[in-house]
Amino acid sequence: MSIETTPASSPDPEWDKLVAGFADTADSPLLQKTADTVNRPDLLGDTPLTPEWVRTSAGWRARVEVGKVNSTRAFRRWVRRQTTEHGHTAQLFRGVRRTFLWIQGTEGVQVATARREVQQAQADYKTAKWHHGKRLIPGKEKEKRRREMEQTFAGSVTAMGKYKSAQKDARTKRGVRGALAAAAVAVPEGAGIYLIGGTGGVIATGSALLAFALIGRRTMGGEVYNDRDAKIGNGDRMTDDMIDRAFRDAGIIRGDQAVIFRSPVIQDGKAWLAHIEVTGGVEVADVQKKTGPLASALGIPRHQMDIRHEGREDHLSLWVSMTDPFGRTITNPLIGTTDKVNAWRDGLPLGFDKRGSIILATISDYSLLVGGTTRSGKGMAVANILVGAMLDPRIRVRLFDGKGTGEYVGIAPALDTFVRRNPERLRDFLKVLVAELERRTEILVDLGVSKVTEELLQELGGIELLIVDELATYTVKGGLNGQYAEEIVELLAQTAAVGAAVGIILVLATQHPKVDVIPSRLRGNCNGRWSMRVESATASNTILGDGVAGDGYDASDIKNSKSTRGRGWLTTPDTGFIEARSLFVDVEGGDLRKAAKAGMALRQAIGRLPQHCPDPIEDQLKADTGISMVAGGPTGKGTAVQAEAEPTILDHIVKAVTATGRGEATRGEVFAYLATVDERYERGGSESDAQYGSRAGKLLSADLEADEVDLKAVKVSTADGGEGRGFKLTALHAAL
Repeated sequence: MSIETTPASSPDPEWDKLVAGFADTADSPLLQKTADTVNRPDLLGDTPLTPEWVRTSAGWRARVEVGKVNSTRAFRRWVRRQTTEHGHTAQLFRGVRRTFLWIQGTEGVQVATARREVQQAQADYKTAKWHHGKRLIPGKEKEKRRREMEQTFAGSVTAMGKYKSAQKDARTKRGVRGALAAAAVAVPEGAGIYLIGGTGGVIATGSALLAFALIGRRTMGGEVYNDRDAKIGNGDRMTDDMIDRAFRDAGIIRGDQAVIFRSPVIQDGKAWLAHIEVTGGVEVADVQKKTGPLASALGIPRHQMDIRHEGREDHLSLWVSMTDPFGRTITNPLIGTTDKVNAWRDGLPLGFDKRGSIILATISDYSLLVGGTTRSGKGMAVANILVGAMLDPRIRVRLFDGKGTGEYVGIAPALDTFVRRNPERLRDFLKVLVAELERRTEILVDLGVSKVTEELLQELGGIELLIVDELATYTVKGGLNGQYAEEIVELLAQTAAVGAAVGIILVLATQHPKVDVIPSRLRGNCNGRWSMRVESATASNTILGDGVAGDGYDASDIKNSKSTRGRGWLTTPDTGFIEARSLFVDVEGGDLRKAAKAGMALRQAIGRLPQHCPDPIEDQLKADTGISMVAGGPTGKGTAVQAEAEPTILDHIVKAVTATGRGEATRGEVFAYLATVDERYERGGSESDAQYGSRAGKLLSADLEADEVDLKAVKVSTADGGEGRGFKLTALHAAL
């Protein structure tokens, strides 16, 4: 129904319908021209003070309907009012307090003034008496001081009299006012009980409470309650009248356009939800473009409101949170699980929207571009993709880390390709990947289909997921090894354009959202885009698309604070344009390593563990370059070195610590691993635990010293929860 509450406000179709028959015309449907004297119009105007509708049964029925509507709305306004400072309980306590202050009066000021005069007079008398009491004072001076003492004594007596008089006057006036206030309550109460009994007492009590409420009607600021001033940002309930007023204030509806509610306004957890129809040719897109003014009219920040299309072009749901919906973090639900997931059909948990729903990104029919400034949460989006991808053993994860840090070294054994800061290697890899794309395309042509289905994945070779973290390292012509940039961009754009159709998906991330980093032909082929906080609307458009910032999707509006990390505008074929925040993955706490360990177990079960299964792409690259970068290459650190280069002792220790899955390992665990790659660390048959530990420790120290590595054993946790001496993965990464 329409949300207007009085016929004097903006047009209300329901009200107009109810009162349509009350007009003073002979053609009124409620006043038929018949011989019946009851229904005959008052042509002579003999009863001008009597509404014509009272003379017809139809008029009475219509008036009853009007009364129902007004009564319902009045009750809802009353309920809404009670939770504010204008509620009757608040008014009652304010009235009692004001009555008490009236009884107390202002005489206290006179009493306090008189008291102060007494204190001063007594102090003057004591001073004069002390001066008079001194010895060895000449006679004339002694007499003078005596007179001063007597004068101050007289002044003290006079001041005391004024003080007592002020006290008496205050008690008298307060008593009179208190008696009047008590009589105003007691007399009606006694009269009611005497005349009517208990019912009279209840009526009199209600009258007294009403009087106190009237006294407290105005707030301390002087405002009288007006529900048209209510805003959610002030703690008020969201109502139909508030929404209608906000829509008009925001310029969404005008004149005879109206907001019609398809359901009551309900409380959805810590938010308000209403399903709305907007008349007069207003579409949902028109409302979404006015989210800023609409949020202002409701007294809330824009990101606390969510408007969604519901079927028809004029149907929408309006969801308004009472608190910041992104003011919390939600941990990725896949953390800690070892179960297999279906990234193709079900998607991977990526983030959550304003309403707290988990957003799933399907690794099937589109590539994803993620951008944002430093510390905006871009890396967390990549971490969420990695966590999910590890748990689908059909996915070959290829990771090119343009940052070149040790962030991903710990999960290298689970990666089918891992390379750090090497544009030439990415160029070579993309050439082979495009050849793989052509091979898969020919298979689909032979089958007579246009794109891969889940049933065909195994025949094609599974899902190829290429993640490029920090795209600027590879696509800026003036950057490191910029001579490969143009070729890399072209190969990436070609892969993004048709790769999803054959099971090849790209995830591209950058903290430099500029046109020279993300050319339009590359962005245009990524149907999934996520812009975290950026510095300007231009940077936001660089990721999301030209002109979208002007439509309200501007990531530069996001504040720069820790609480907004991971927030941004996301658009995918699954979601459309929505505001979202990435799920939390504790990378430093080992969440990625846990997912990698579970992924390795799942891949081993089906014979697809990296380094232990055929890999056409890396096998071809090894044949072309002599180097395979499976599991981070020969060193396991993503550095493309010649295959014959031997891993250092530090590389072996890293692998030993990584293999525990705890991010740390005891000396004994390290020695056991080293024994598998170096016979010097094998335990002799006659060696005791102490002898073997001492010998292996000295040997390890000598090997580290030879490599000029300063690494000390520290306190670590054992596999059974105890404590021992060993090495932590974070310290090893720092030493690499």
